[in-house]
Amino acid sequence: MNAKSKIYYFRLAISSLVGLLSGLINLGPLEGLSLFLLTYFLVTPISLRLWGRDLREMGLMKIYREGLGSSILALLLVWTLAINLVGPGVPMYVVRTGQSGIFPLQTVEGRVIGPNEASLVGYNAVLLNLTNDNKIEDMLVGTYAKDLGNYVEVNLRRTRVVLYKNGTVLIEGTYSLSDSTDMKRLHKIFGNITLYRNGTLLLNSTTLVPGGSSTIKLGEASIEVSYLSKGIITLKTTALANENNISFPADAFISKIVRKDGYIYIFDALKPSWRTRTARVDDSYIIVLPPR
Repeated sequence: MNAKSKIYYFRLAISSLVGLLSGLINLGPLEGLSLFLLTYFLVTPISLRLWGRDLREMGLMKIYREGLGSSILALLLVWTLAINLVGPGVPMYVVRTGQSGIFPLQTVEGRVIGPNEASLVGYNAVLLNLTNDNKIEDMLVGTYAKDLGNYVEVNLRRTRVVLYKNGTVLIEGTYSLSDSTDMKRLHKIFGNITLYRNGTLLLNSTTLVPGGSSTIKLGEASIEVSYLSKGIITLKTTALANENNISFPADAFISKIVRKDGYIYIFDALKPSWRTRTARVDDSYIIVLPPR
C-alpha cells in the first residue's frame, strides 16, 4: 500500500470512529464536528510518526488535504447510523457545494429532497452566501415546488403558503406562544402580545379568550385569529407578494421569492443560527459539505 492510500484509509477509520463515538454518547453536531476537526488535524502528525519516510514526497499541505471529503462523509454516515441505533436521532441534512446560490437539501446518504417533499427540518431548500473558504456568511431556509402557473403551495415550518399568479399570497398556520420562533413572527405582526394567567390573550389591542376568534385590522391588513386553547392560536391572512415586493404581514413569514428552472423557491423570513459550516433549525441541523 502506497503512502497516499495509508493516510487516506487511516483518516477514514478515525473519522468513522469519531462518528460512532459521537452517536453513542449523543454529542450535539457542533461538539461532534469539533471533535472531528481535532482528530482530523491530529492524524497528520501521527501519520508522519508512523510512515514518515513514505510521506516525505507528498508535502505537508497534500497530507492535510488527503481524504477530507471522504472523511466528512464517513463521519456523517456512521454518526447517523449510531444515533438511529441508540435513540430517535438528530435529523441532519447536507448541502454539497463550493459556491453561493440556491440548493435543495440532501440526506446524509446523498438523496436530494424533492420539490414539496417534507423533511424533518421543516424545509427542503437553502439560499447560501459563502465566504472564500466555504463557510456560511448568510443563509435562508425555505421550500421549493414546481411552478404550476396559476398557483404554488408550500409549507414553511408550520405555515401553509399559497402563492397565486395574480401576486397575492394566502398564509395560514397554527402557532404556539411557548415557541420562541413562533413568538418572533407574532411580535413582528402584532407588536404587543400578553398572555394572562387566566388564559386571556391580548394581541395588540384585541382581547381574546380561549375558543374565541376575531378579525384584527393592522393598517391595510386583515388577519383572522382563532384562539384554540391557552397559548395556541391560528392565523389566516392574504397579502401582496412577488419576487420584487413582499408586503405586510406576509413579510413576517416570507423573506424572498425566487423563480428558477421551472421551480418556485419561497424562503422563510426567519434565519437559522449557524457557525462555520453548520446551521441549526430547531432540533435539526444542515451541514455544508464540499462537492464530491
